[in-house]
Amino acid sequence: MLKAQPRQIKDLAEKISSFTDAFGPGALDAILFVDDEGNIGFSAGPDAPAGCRVIMNRAGIDRLMVLHAYTTLDLERPDTKEAFAELVFENAWLS
Repeated sequence: MLKAQPRQIKDLAEKISSFTDAFGPGALDAILFVDDEGNIGFSAGPDAPAGCRVIMNRAGIDRLMVLHAYTTLDLERPDTKEAFAELVFENAWLS
């Protein structure tokens, strides 16, 4: 589990739908990341900033959505997108 600060959860919640819109389920190299300053971002993978840490790739996001019954519409709603962001951090590949 990645220990996220409240601002990082809010930041990820705001970016998660843009990430899923920009990269479809087949974009296995697409990643969500945290940079050296603690900012959340996403990229096509190879274009990620040097030194960033991968939170999860697109396939991991899809897996969480299926396992926890989230839809793309849930990622648009303020209450559910923040809950999903917390779930992503709880299941992040970092420690």
